[in-house]
Amino acid sequence: MAGLVAGLVAGGGGAYPAAMGIREKIEADYHAALAALAWQIDLGADEALGEAPTNAYDLPEKPSWTTRNAAPAAAASPAPKPAPKPAAVPKSEAVEMARAVAAGCHNLQDLDAAAASFDGCELRKGARGATVGIGPANASLLIICDPPSSDAEKSGQPMVAADWQMLLKIFAAIGLSFDAPNPAGALHLAPALPWPLRGAQDQQAEALAMMAPFAQRRIDLIAPKRVVLMGHYALAQMLPSAGMQRARGQWHALAGNQTLAYPMLMPAMIMKTPAAKREAWADALAIKSALREG
Repeated sequence: MAGLVAGLVAGGGGAYPAAMGIREKIEADYHAALAALAWQIDLGADEALGEAPTNAYDLPEKPSWTTRNAAPAAAASPAPKPAPKPAAVPKSEAVEMARAVAAGCHNLQDLDAAAASFDGCELRKGARGATVGIGPANASLLIICDPPSSDAEKSGQPMVAADWQMLLKIFAAIGLSFDAPNPAGALHLAPALPWPLRGAQDQQAEALAMMAPFAQRRIDLIAPKRVVLMGHYALAQMLPSAGMQRARGQWHALAGNQTLAYPMLMPAMIMKTPAAKREAWADALAIKSALREG
């Protein structure tokens, strides 16, 4: 083998001192070292061991490099305990909290933002967005409608497109719109809740009561001539003791202010039966007459 390595060194083309050994000559010449490595690979060498052969029979029964003799690892620190979940805010406290937050809002933009970010209501946690009010801040008619459906929530609108078009047609027939040039013909609409309703019936009723201060504050800020409670949930929020069948066709005083409210069906319900369309037209005429009276 020494002859072969000597040949490799000779082929490297380098000039070395006579006293240099073969190993020193290979280490001193890059090309010779590379050729020696290639030669060993060709011979089948695939592992670097050491300068001297090792007799495996001479190894101790429990070699020092095994994990058995390794120093014991430091005791693992206990996993941190998960933070306790915040306790649910009692209903009465949440209502008071909502009332305080709503009272601190002095314009509709702040009110919409405060309602959408109110942490006291569990519905906010599972919502994909929040539906805010639409229309001028000095509208003569304020509509508080049912919370948006899951389909409406996807678009950020209070209703799906077909229901919205029906609502526009109803109020356009009596000279009202969301972009009217003067307050007398202007509409403002906001849902009873910024998010869709979920959960059991008692949970829904709790959410409506909890968010009622925001609806009441909207009435205070807009000071409309009249309010329409459109839908069963909007009616339940503002007039909890009144049912739609008994309350329809009449004006009702709202607690906390002098504004009168008129219950009315949601467009989705109006479109289902011809009788409901007839009732909706009668409701629209009643609203028109009341606005003229002031």
